Formats: sequence, C-alpha cells, structure tokens
Amino acid sequence: MSLEGENMYIKFQTLEAITNNFAGDREVGRGGYGVVYRAVYEGQQIAVKKLHQLLGLDDSAFDNEFRNLFRIDHPNIVRFIGYCHESQRKFIPHNGKLITATEMERVLCFEYVEGGSLEKHISGKSCDLDWPTCYGIIKGVCVGLNHLHSARGKPIYHLDLKPANILLDKKFTAKIGDLGLSRLVSSTLTRKTEACRGTFGYMPPEYVKDGDISKKFDVFSLGAIIIKIMDGNNGNSRRHEMTSEQFIELVIGNWKEKMPGKPVYPSQETGMLQVKTCIKMALTCVEDDRNRRPLIKDIVHELEELDAKVQEMLLLCSEQSIGPTGLPGSSDSNIVAVDPSLELRFPFELRKDLSCCLQLTNKTDGYIAFNIKTNPSKYYAEPNRGIMPPCSKRYVCVTLKAQEEAPPNMQCHDVFLVESVHVSRGHQTSEEITEDFFEKAMAEKKVVDVVKLPIVYVARDQLSRY
Repeated sequence: MSLEGENMYIKFQTLEAITNNFAGDREVGRGGYGVVYRAVYEGQQIAVKKLHQLLGLDDSAFDNEFRNLFRIDHPNIVRFIGYCHESQRKFIPHNGKLITATEMERVLCFEYVEGGSLEKHISGKSCDLDWPTCYGIIKGVCVGLNHLHSARGKPIYHLDLKPANILLDKKFTAKIGDLGLSRLVSSTLTRKTEACRGTFGYMPPEYVKDGDISKKFDVFSLGAIIIKIMDGNNGNSRRHEMTSEQFIELVIGNWKEKMPGKPVYPSQETGMLQVKTCIKMALTCVEDDRNRRPLIKDIVHELEELDAKVQEMLLLCSEQSIGPTGLPGSSDSNIVAVDPSLELRFPFELRKDLSCCLQLTNKTDGYIAFNIKTNPSKYYAEPNRGIMPPCSKRYVCVTLKAQEEAPPNMQCHDVFLVESVHVSRGHQTSEEITEDFFEKAMAEKKVVDVVKLPIVYVARDQLSRY
C-alpha cells in the first residue's frame, strides 16, 4: 500500500467503519498513549491506534510532525499508513441533562505486524527464542535506531524504546513500533509538565533527574532491552548486584547451557562470540554518564565487524571440513548439485528485500540431508534445511534483506554455503535436521559435502548495458 500527500489522511468515519466503531473484539493492545485495534483498510491489515485525550496539544504542529515521520521507510521500523485528527461533537450527561461537547479525536494507523511484541518472549531468566533469532532481533533494532538517528534534517529520537514497542513479523524481523508517539506528544505539547513520559527502567538517569534529552537517551533504552533479551526481566537489577565482569560471565554461562552443540562446534563458538560482544556492548549503553555511552552508529559498526568475523570463522570451518581440494561452486564430485553453480547473484536495490531462486539436486540413490549457511543478519533462505529423497530436486528461495547502503564499489564478500550428508531412510522429517545434526556428523568424521557460492550484487543499471 502506498499513500502519498493527502491520501495519508483517513477520515474518522472510515476508521469507525473498519474497526466496527472501535469494538472491543477488535482490540489487540493498549498502552500509555492509546488503544490499538486491528482492521482491514484497502485490502490490507493495519493497526489503528486511537489516542487518549491529550490536553495541550497544538494540532497544527501535530499534523506537521506526523507528515515528517510519515516519510520514514525502513524494514526495521513499523511503517505509518495514515492518521486522523478531527473534532467530534458528542452528547454527554451533565447534571441530569445531555449537553453537547467537542472532542478532538486523534488516530494513528500503522502496518499490522502479526508476530506481536518482543515482550511476550522475555521471561525471568532470558528470551525464550534461540540465540540466532535473538541476535537478529538485536541487530535489527540497532540498525533501525541508527536510521532514525541519522535521518536527514534533524535526528528522530524514539524516547520510549522497550520490548513492548519492538514488534516481530512472521520471520522474527524486528520492527521498532510506537515511533513518534513520544516525539509527537513532547514536541507539540504547550505545557512542559505534560512532556515527561516514558517507561521506568528504560529512561536514562539524566532524563529522570533533570528532563535532559539527547541522542544518548535511546542508546540507554537499547542497552536495557538487550540486557533483558540476554538475562531476562531481572537482568537490569541483577547487574547492579555484581561487577560488570561477573555479570558478563553469568550471561555467557547461561547462554552456553542453552546453546546446542559442544565447544568444538562452530555454531557454539560463533554464538558465544556474539553473546559476549552483545552483553559487553549493552553494559556500555547503560552507563550512568551519557558521555561514556556509544553512539548508535558506532554500535552498528561494531556489529558489522562482528558479522564479518563470524563469516570468516564459518568459512574456515567449512574449508577444513571439505579438505584442501574444496573449491567454490558446485562440481561433479558433489553429492548435491546446486544451480546456479558458480555464484549467487542479486539485482541490488536500496531499501528493498531482494530474492533469487536456486535449485538443489540430489544426484545419489540415497537420502540426503541439506543445510544452508549464510549471514543471518542479511539473508534468509526458505527452506534452509531438509531431507531430499533419491534423485530429487528442491527449490530454495534466498532473500537479501533490505539494505540502507550499497557496499563500496558493489563488492560483496559474503558466501552462501550448502552442506549435505547421507542419512538413513529413517530420517524422514526436516525437524530432525538441525545445526547440531551436521556438527555431530563432522565431529564423527562423516563426509559432509559443502558447496560454496560467492554472493554477487548486480546494480540495476548494469542489467541493461548489454
């Protein structure tokens, strides 16, 4: 759905119709600013947030501020669909009589994110999702927040980041929600006393004490979120009961117990490197002195360097598993043929998910298990593992997640790996084929075949040159 100009304004009468007059059975959530309803608008599901009555708002400023926020387009930020603010005459009882009064109705509409919020996945000890998913969520929130802080003109501060405002789609891609509600309210209220809003535990000390707002406000909130993902709802209080070194070791130890595999397996080695990096990074984000907190752009840069290190470790492990004769691309010696056989190409465009298809062929008369490895923060494959019967084919859709920047000179150094191994006929379900399954096969000295495809980005203007 694409709304431009005046089309982003939705009449209140329309909103009443698509929510069945804001019926209770359409309600999907509520918070400090309003109640959220599920609705269908122009054939697509949307979330309709009806704001509480907020005294002191400047409606003209509210309108202008929303138009600025409407221009934000990023895969890790919940997309605005439209808004409404209209005065409504209502009959209300007063001293035994009905009198007319005018109320200003303000409604914000967003894309509907079907996975709910991150909050429901956080318990007393940690997040109930596996580590690769947790890391993808952390990376997504960081990248989305960096986009806001780097907005053209003036930076956009969220001011109310918390797990309840981190929404997850069906692929567990993190999307920052409730964007602009704190900004819309605090920047348009005429009375300063109304502007102090937020959630305890996610507000930095300088704001709680003096009401100071800076680019380090959201960084503090981000750190508190990461700590909750990694050490549960009690993490932010538990960290005050021990030294930073003790807390880091506690978190690493807890995730080591949760993570599948043994220390010799690459997924645990790379996973623990990510865990250590993220928890150390989170602790710097929640420093009481805001001058000691990092900028969000520095956090994103650190995660990009971490991803490159993890990719190197996985490639080294794969090369060791296939021996010194292993070469990039699919060959006649592979038990699974991959088409394309030399490289995986994406027609690159900024800020768009881009997909391509490859074909796997089981060239043997036995059952084969396959597993796909690549950088999960940038790509996902469907399916990413499974069982192939003898002499069968399987199509895999590989998606490059929307990127904010093109790599220098369009040079991509990522690699796509397809692992395969013979399995007995008894292995009939894809659920049995896990990351741990392949690592055990390597540890048991079974032959694990690996096809390595370099990933190549092709600029759109190159497609029409020849």
